[in-house]
Amino acid sequence: MTSVTDEEWITYKEKFNKNYKDEAEDKMRRETFARANQRIEEHNKKYEAGTVTYRMGHNNFSDHTEEEISRSRGVRTGH
Repeated sequence: MTSVTDEEWITYKEKFNKNYKDEAEDKMRRETFARANQRIEEHNKKYEAGTVTYRMGHNNFSDHTEEEISRSRGVRTGH
């Protein structure tokens, strides 16, 4: 599992005005953010190598699960 520094996590939360109900949710969101961070870093290495045409970055959804993102787009998951 990849991790992010305390500074990266605090900076993200401040930039996107993130507040969580308790430490357990903060931990879960940080882990989700760390996975997104890893995907972004891997993608941007491809960008630097010229194998993809766009750069990725964090946004308000970087701490959301894939299921939450799908729901926000109106995609149903499971029945």
